[in-house]
Amino acid sequence: MSFAEDNLDDMSASFSASTFESDANDPWTTSTQGGLGPVDLTTILSGTPLPTIYTTAFDLAQPAGGKVTVLAVNKIMGASGLPPGTVDKIMNMVVAPTRSRISKGECSVALALVAMAQKNMDLTIENLIAHREDLPIPHLPGLESIDFGNATRTGAMYSTSTIPKHHPVNVGSSISDPWRSSSFKGNGYPTPPSHLASPPLPSTGSPTTIGTGEADTSGLLQEMRHWFLNLDVIRITFAPEKEGIFLFKYTNYLVESKDRQTTVTRRYSDFCWLLDILGKRFPFRILPNLPPKRLGVADDAFLERRLRGLVRFMNALMRHPILKNDPLVISFLTEPVELALWRKNVVISTEDEFMTKLPIHANLSKQIPLDLDLQIEGIKRRLPSSIDYYRNMVHVMDRVQKRVEANAADFMRFSLSLNALGDSERQCHVEDCYNCGQLSQGYGKIGSHLGHASNIMESQAKATQQGIVEDLKRHRDLLVSVMQLLQRHEFSRQDSRTEMVHRRLAANDAKLKALKSVSTAAASAPPGSANSDNQIENEAQIESIANAIQAD
Repeated sequence: MSFAEDNLDDMSASFSASTFESDANDPWTTSTQGGLGPVDLTTILSGTPLPTIYTTAFDLAQPAGGKVTVLAVNKIMGASGLPPGTVDKIMNMVVAPTRSRISKGECSVALALVAMAQKNMDLTIENLIAHREDLPIPHLPGLESIDFGNATRTGAMYSTSTIPKHHPVNVGSSISDPWRSSSFKGNGYPTPPSHLASPPLPSTGSPTTIGTGEADTSGLLQEMRHWFLNLDVIRITFAPEKEGIFLFKYTNYLVESKDRQTTVTRRYSDFCWLLDILGKRFPFRILPNLPPKRLGVADDAFLERRLRGLVRFMNALMRHPILKNDPLVISFLTEPVELALWRKNVVISTEDEFMTKLPIHANLSKQIPLDLDLQIEGIKRRLPSSIDYYRNMVHVMDRVQKRVEANAADFMRFSLSLNALGDSERQCHVEDCYNCGQLSQGYGKIGSHLGHASNIMESQAKATQQGIVEDLKRHRDLLVSVMQLLQRHEFSRQDSRTEMVHRRLAANDAKLKALKSVSTAAASAPPGSANSDNQIENEAQIESIANAIQAD
């Protein structure tokens, strides 16, 4: 084979080699850690007692779904004072090029490598495994002052031992509560998002026509403004530790009310019980829906999605003009004891609200459109497709958010490599070389610009997740709630109880006709006879059955 053919074969081999188009450069496939072979960094420190700073740094980085962004890890390592080349080496050892988030185990490995670099130890995974029983402690001055953005933390900043202060609520229990003397002051609430709520209806004391004059419009707008400002904001976070034993551990949630200044501990099953009772008491009102259940062990990503779903559920209750003032909802937010224990000591009514009061106010009945049934049928036809469209939009925007986050991570890593390149080429082999210093300075300027762009994209990704994606999910949930309301209404019209009432009416009608025929025959009997005495009994039975028919 000639020399040219050898070169051609070598060039063909280089273009087909795994290093040119490997899985690490494919953004649609998962990859192992670069250069680490089968080593799983998420578990190599499992069971090892970690120094406190390892957990503190991970919690400060605002984990979501049990993972933190690569940019947050880079900010933590930036506080170590290590040169960019060393930071870039650690990043390449821990994080695959296609990933934008890492788990707590991988973050602990990165911090351990940072500490090893600070102690001039060999930066290898084998050396880390050899020292896993006595992990070095990284020196990270100013860690608490690092700006990780404005995302809401779900870490251990709350204590489950704090007993909240709450307002007494009478739900049928006269039991004195020894826990009512403690208090809890919450803080850090976000501004209530007015665009997520529904404005109040005009006062039902007298019919009001909107738009008849500037005074009416101004008064309604003022009423709406006060209503928006007085909305209660519910904040839900994970409790510091799970409860239960071994495989049967469950997650507790800290439910915090802004207006009532209370924090209570609740389980997911408590939310399900609350919705079940509300469904029985308010079957013909829009009820928010809960995030779905899951069989088996739930991972951190699923728990994070469930947490956001619970936040949407509780804040939807607080924006409902009737449900937000229901004693059961208030007790759910204020009772400091475990809800399962509290339920044993009170009597909860599950009677339909419309069994004891008129469905609507008399003035509002005049505003019901004559073609209401036709409008409802049109809504029924449009709802399924609208829900599908919102589900698709949620899916697409979620992918957009993840791509923006991945781009931010790539810009950061490119910036890190560029800064490392500038450091390595700062000194030229030629004495008194001016150009290399200037080139290195240019690398630093470009790297700084890319790092700034990376921070902007990370903020954009967070805003997309907490804003657009959550808003779309909130409206999707509302459409699903409306569809469920219409399904409950349709089911009530076909309920078996209606058939039972019809059968009872038919039976009573037959009895009534039989008694009337007997009564007619007894009326012709002479006074004092047996038939005359039976007529008195028949008349009493006829009156009783007639009353039953009238009631049905």
